Amino acid sequence: MRPETRLFFRRWLANPGQVASLYPSSDKLSDLIASKVLRSEEDFVLEVGAGTGSIGRALVRAGLPQNRLVMIELDEPMCAALREEFPESLVVAGDALRPSALIPQELKGRVTTCVSGLPILHYKLDRQRAFVEDVFSLMDASPRLVQYGNMPRPPIAHRPLNLSVRRLGFGWSGVVPHFIWEFSPA
Repeated sequence: MRPETRLFFRRWLANPGQVASLYPSSDKLSDLIASKVLRSEEDFVLEVGAGTGSIGRALVRAGLPQNRLVMIELDEPMCAALREEFPESLVVAGDALRPSALIPQELKGRVTTCVSGLPILHYKLDRQRAFVEDVFSLMDASPRLVQYGNMPRPPIAHRPLNLSVRRLGFGWSGVVPHFIWEFSPA
């Protein structure tokens, strides 16, 4: 078993309500997500709910320089592992629902895409709105949120939030299906 998989299951057993997934993202799913997130090496990507770094690893494999990746994770032991593996990335421990309160001022406006695997489908509309507005406040002129999860419908209430939505793809992580969605202002 890979070290990041062991870490995932240790943290899941320690606090199952805090870890949003039953399984870590597979390399195949992570590579698919990275191919949908990364548009150029000039991108500046914010990953919220970074976990053990599966998506970050795939983004770096796809060509994103580590210093253009910001990762937010609530679990401190996972953050420690991320900092070790991604020494050139900014890794922040904290509430991924409020990234603007966590990242330095000089990065605000530079983010081109936010990628999230947070269980946002289960959040009430006001909480979804606050998250989307907070994420978009960090972005450049073309805000873009890429959200993945295992439901075949958009996980964010896009109509009441006045968002455009597009399904980017579908993949598997073990036996769990995942759908990849892109949200932007309508």
